[in-house]
Amino acid sequence: MSGKNKFGLNILNSRLDEHVPWKISDVIFAYVLVFVVSLIFIGIFLYASLDINIGLFTALLQIAVSFATLGIVYSVVTIKYQIPFKDAFGIYFHKTPYFFKQGVLAAIAIVLCTTAISFIFSHFGEVSKQSPYSAMPEDKIRAIIFLAIFIAPIIEEIFFRGFMQPALVKTLGAFPGIVITALIFGVSHSQYLDYNAALVAVTTIGLILGVTKYYTGSVIPGIFAHLFNNLLAAISLLSIN
Repeated sequence: MSGKNKFGLNILNSRLDEHVPWKISDVIFAYVLVFVVSLIFIGIFLYASLDINIGLFTALLQIAVSFATLGIVYSVVTIKYQIPFKDAFGIYFHKTPYFFKQGVLAAIAIVLCTTAISFIFSHFGEVSKQSPYSAMPEDKIRAIIFLAIFIAPIIEEIFFRGFMQPALVKTLGAFPGIVITALIFGVSHSQYLDYNAALVAVTTIGLILGVTKYYTGSVIPGIFAHLFNNLLAAISLLSIN
């Protein structure tokens, strides 16, 4: 085995982000299309006047949008650019032990950084606002937890770190590309826009996951770290509620 993927780069020491063929325009197209698909699904649910609770509605909508996102990215990468999905995103299961180790390191960095951010904001008198989830119905919270653990780590890592970041890195350079992706990742979590500490924490998580993806050439370590972070958040949310 040569140890090289479709791009001719070493799997364990690659800079896939600097060599992907897709462009920022492809990312913008995908982002807009995902937004349009979201509106279509919302319209379908509203038009059909389905008698379902808010939790089930949230789960079904997010699952539908997640599969649409994955389908759009898959189409751009494999159909437009003729690149095997596993090569484009560094998905090599025989390297799982290495990827898991890197994911654990990223998860530790996330825990340390988010803990420090929480301490800094509380120490310097940041007004502690009520959690955006505190007033939510219990069924919606359960739906969010399910999505956060089983859907978000995979879809978000593939889209943000696997698809968006490489296009930005290739065009703007590693540092700007990783930072801009992290900022977009943070802002995309709109439920935190009124919560400064949480928004900074999510953006910082995006930075750590971005650096991990850049140096490993794979989305798998980020998926491990992302899943662990969301699992901790879910446990915390359940304990509060």
